[in-house]
Amino acid sequence: MKTSRLFYTSMMLFWISFLALLALVVTYAPQGGVELAGLTLFVDTGLVDAAMTAMDGIGLSLMAQSVVFGVLGGFNVASAGLLLFAMMFCVLGEEREQREARPLAEGAAACTAAAAALSVAVSFAGGQAGALMVLQLTALGGLLLTVTSLAQSAIAPADTKAGDVAALDDVIADHAANHAAFSAQLASFSRRGSAS
Repeated sequence: MKTSRLFYTSMMLFWISFLALLALVVTYAPQGGVELAGLTLFVDTGLVDAAMTAMDGIGLSLMAQSVVFGVLGGFNVASAGLLLFAMMFCVLGEEREQREARPLAEGAAACTAAAAALSVAVSFAGGQAGALMVLQLTALGGLLLTVTSLAQSAIAPADTKAGDVAALDDVIADHAANHAAFSAQLASFSRRGSAS
C-alpha cells in the first residue's frame, strides 16, 4: 500500500470518527446522555448548552429543539457515511473508483456545510455562539481540506498514465524500427544469394 493511501486513510478515518461522535453528541447530550454496557455516555451537556440557550432565546419549543438537533445529527451521520465510502473508493479502488471518491467527499462536505449553516443560524439568531458551532465549522474546514487534497491527487495519476503511454509508444516504435532494419538486411542477403 502506498504512503499516500495510508495518509488518506488516516485523514479520512479521523474525520469519520469526528463526525460520528458529533452526531452522537447532538443526539444524546440534550437528553442527558445514554447508558451503554453500564457506562453513561454524553451526559455532560456543555457542548450543546449554548445552542439550547440560543433556541430557548428564539422561542423554540422542546419538540422544535429536538427536531433541530435531529437534523444536525442526520447531516453529520450522512457526511460520515459519504466520507466512509469516499475513503473505501480512494484507498481500495482502482483508478476509476478513485475518481469517484472526490464527488463523494464533496457530498460529505455539502452535508457538513448544511449542518454548520444551521448551527450558525441558530447560534447567531439566539445570540449564543458556543462549542457546537465551533465544532461544526471545524468539521467543515477539515472536509474542505480533504476535498482539496483529493482534487490534487486526482491530477497526478493522469500525468503518470500519459507518461506510461508515451514510454510504451517509444518501445513499440523502437521495436518496429529494429524489425524493419532486420527485414531490410534479410531482403538484401536474399537478393545477393539469388544474384550469385
